[in-house]
Amino acid sequence: MATNSLYQVHFRSALTSRESVYSFCADHSSTDSSTRQHLLQAFHDREKVGSTQIAEHVVMPHIESSQLDKSQIIVIRPAEPIQWEAGIEKIQLVIVLLLKQNESATIKRELIRFTRTLADEDHLNELLEVQEAATFTNKIIPNREESQ
Repeated sequence: MATNSLYQVHFRSALTSRESVYSFCADHSSTDSSTRQHLLQAFHDREKVGSTQIAEHVVMPHIESSQLDKSQIIVIRPAEPIQWEAGIEKIQLVIVLLLKQNESATIKRELIRFTRTLADEDHLNELLEVQEAATFTNKIIPNREESQ
């Protein structure tokens, strides 16, 4: 796993289902069991609003919560494609955005910058095709000079 203060990158993750992804993210966001349950419910409530699929083989579940201590971008490249839900299968890239309510403008700008990179189909294809963990991580976490 690669990480910085905002990003967590998990390459060739052993997660095998939507539920395991949600549990993993909730567990990494809080040690409090009631907060973890709240986050799991928030993921499911978000799905009721609409699909989280943003491209073929890519989903981006995202929630905003006052119970989060910090905002995070958790990027998971599973070792094997995940059957996400009916009609959304062979997911090879999961990008989870966790936004703390009343987050600072600096963090919000970084989240916006990151999500804009996902609009580039070539960039998404690179993320799906890269075979080395270090290269994958470098494509996710911005160079410090570029992000300032």
